[in-house]
Amino acid sequence: MLMVMTAMLLETSGKPRLELPRNCAHSAPSHERSATISANGSSGVATMTILEELESRLSRLERRLRAVEQPVWQMSSAEEDWEICAEGPCKCQPETKSVSCWRQNLLDLPAAQLVPRDVLKLDLAGNRLTALHRDTFLDMTRLNHLDLSDNAIEHLPLNLFFSLHAVTRIRLSKNLLVELHRSQFLSTRNLRILDASSNRLRTLPESLFLSTTSLVLLDLSCNRLSSFAPETFRGLSSLEELLLGKNRLSILPVDLFKDLTSLKYLGLEENRLKELPDLLFRAQSSLRELNARGNQLTEISASLLSPLERLRSLELSNNKIARIDSSALQGLAALKELQLGHNRIRNLTPGLFTNSTGLERLVLYANGIESLSRGTFHGLSNLTSLFLHSNHLRILHPELFDDTPNLRKLQLESNYLSSLPPRIFDGVQSMEQLRLARNPWHCDCAASYLAMWLQRMYLAQVNATRPVEDPGVWEFGAGAVCRGPGTLGGKLLLRLTFHELCEGQWASMRGLVPRLPIDLIGSGRTLSSTDDPFARNESNFSRSLAKQR
Repeated sequence: MLMVMTAMLLETSGKPRLELPRNCAHSAPSHERSATISANGSSGVATMTILEELESRLSRLERRLRAVEQPVWQMSSAEEDWEICAEGPCKCQPETKSVSCWRQNLLDLPAAQLVPRDVLKLDLAGNRLTALHRDTFLDMTRLNHLDLSDNAIEHLPLNLFFSLHAVTRIRLSKNLLVELHRSQFLSTRNLRILDASSNRLRTLPESLFLSTTSLVLLDLSCNRLSSFAPETFRGLSSLEELLLGKNRLSILPVDLFKDLTSLKYLGLEENRLKELPDLLFRAQSSLRELNARGNQLTEISASLLSPLERLRSLELSNNKIARIDSSALQGLAALKELQLGHNRIRNLTPGLFTNSTGLERLVLYANGIESLSRGTFHGLSNLTSLFLHSNHLRILHPELFDDTPNLRKLQLESNYLSSLPPRIFDGVQSMEQLRLARNPWHCDCAASYLAMWLQRMYLAQVNATRPVEDPGVWEFGAGAVCRGPGTLGGKLLLRLTFHELCEGQWASMRGLVPRLPIDLIGSGRTLSSTDDPFARNESNFSRSLAKQR
């Protein structure tokens, strides 16, 4: 037997494998290791390659031998054997025809455990299994659910699932699998859910899923996959969710997803993708959610996203995107959420969101944006949440938010804003949250519009159903702390009175529209609270604050 298996082993090729922790943490890329080795000369590289190849083959042989040596539990087809089943270490439920060995600290299958052949659900999760004999599931032709997750399994025998014609769900997550044979799932034609996440898979055979055309969910996340053959997912026209996140993917073949016409969710997050082919998503008109967060993408081309007419959520945060084509979002009529935070977007082309009338949530934090011009948000009439914090904003156009009348939440903290233009929020119907902290606010008369607006919104919150002590009522700029001038430094803009902001300068400031006719100002008459609506509001605000104290 050993000679036969050794011969089989020598016919296959292997790659060097590293022992990594089972938590999705990856070691240094292979090209970095190669660069280190090459410093010792080409002969050293050749020697290391041979040694790693030999180690890999010996490791594979060890895994196969361990599987051959594994015990097999007793099988029975008699109905009364469900009572005997309960006498073993596993829990047997004849009503649901399920056997659970969950968290029994098993190193091997218990030889004393009897398992009826008509079992429908088998749970072996949370043990310490390292290998399984190929006959472990022999004749379990009715089994629907099989859970092998959270073990230490390194190898699956070729015919392990041969009898599982009825199985619809297999969980292999959180094991130590380094490979899957191309015929591993040949008999599981009714398989709908396959979870092979959190293993050590480096490559997948191109024909691995040819027989599993009923798959609806496929989870390959948290492995070490660096590439796919173009036909890897051929025939999976029923697949609705594909999870490929937290791998080492750097490139995707343009035809990789061409058969995935029913796909609704695609996870590509936390890989090493630098670009996506323009025609990659040409068959994904049913896609609802695309997550490509945490890659190295640098731009979004005009045609990449155009086929995604039903896309509702697009997550592109934590990339290196510096350019978005002005027509890149034109075909995304159903888009509700767009996340572009932590990229390198310095400016947004006016008209980018013209056809994004359904967009409700737009995330643009940490991009280095310095200014936003008029028309930037044209088309976003249904936008409710806008995140612009941690940018380099210094100036906002007075009519910037005229195109976002339904805005409810706006985050502007951690920018370089010293003031906001008068009437900038006049087009917004009902703001619920405005965050202005960590900006260098200059609290002179130019800030009077913002101060009055904040006070009005605060009073509306207090007078509503929310109690004064509710921290939420201070979302309206409570964090806007004055940088100056003079003694106003360190004070909250929300609490400053009209006279503190404008005494001695309010009517003479360049660009400030006087609140009283010029002739009245020049008459020498003393301004009273009855003359100025801001002062009247200040008086009401002061009384409200006094009551709280």
